[in-house]
Amino acid sequence: MDVIRSEKLSATLERALATGETAEFFDQLRRGSNLPGPRPNLDLARAVGAVIARREAGGDRLIADLTHDDDEFRRIVAAMTLAARSLATPAQGSDKRRAAARVAEALAGLQELAEDPRHVVRAGIVEAVRMRLTTLGEPAVADLAAWTDGYLQAHIALEALADKALLNTLPSGTEVLARLDEAFVLADESSRSAERTQGMRVLRDGMAAQIAVFAARYPETLAWLEQKTASKRPESRTVVAEAISALRRSVISDTEAQRLGALLEASGKPRRDADRVVAGTRKRAKGRT
Repeated sequence: MDVIRSEKLSATLERALATGETAEFFDQLRRGSNLPGPRPNLDLARAVGAVIARREAGGDRLIADLTHDDDEFRRIVAAMTLAARSLATPAQGSDKRRAAARVAEALAGLQELAEDPRHVVRAGIVEAVRMRLTTLGEPAVADLAAWTDGYLQAHIALEALADKALLNTLPSGTEVLARLDEAFVLADESSRSAERTQGMRVLRDGMAAQIAVFAARYPETLAWLEQKTASKRPESRTVVAEAISALRRSVISDTEAQRLGALLEASGKPRRDADRVVAGTRKRAKGRT
């Protein structure tokens, strides 16, 4: 279990929870965040989030402050706190309806944070979602169906799932592949104007590597990918081609990759100059490129 090792940080956190005064606490968070830099201190974020999640009124107030602050690390702490709250179980004899409402509220807050466009924040939210998946297993995978109707949210859902250690704890790939299919269809059926959005780029750019991780754990992923070789949208076909290439490096044989590639090529639009290409010959390039 992650623990807060700094006594000063613990003291300022307790004051923030008790009084609502956050200046010193936020300063201590900044000092321990490892930001700016490529790797935020996720262990610290988890430890602080676990403490805040256990508090009622003071925790609610501090979560709101963290969520509405634009600082990257504070948003990561907010995500860890909300993920921890979403794992809360009602004690014996407690109001289960109220507890369920608080869990739903925490999940909604976490999903809202997933719209943050910054890479560092997304990485923290991925870890927060993965913490929930690790604890709850398949029910938490099913909950992510609510995330696959938004581009950045769908990316975070798939990225959180694309972890070998996590997938080894999930005996069935049914829910995982359902989320993958939902995300693929979301991109495939999106409007043309969506192509210019960051969310769409992030979703498509990450999908091939995610498919490769899923296929390494669940062989039925290959049947799903074979179906997608019939996709007509060029951007979706690019995702399929990239997934086949990623699988060829680590999961499937060259023969299987060639078979899938042939299916993809066969489903494409006929070449405009097909009537001028003689069987057994190839077009000569006009020059070097």
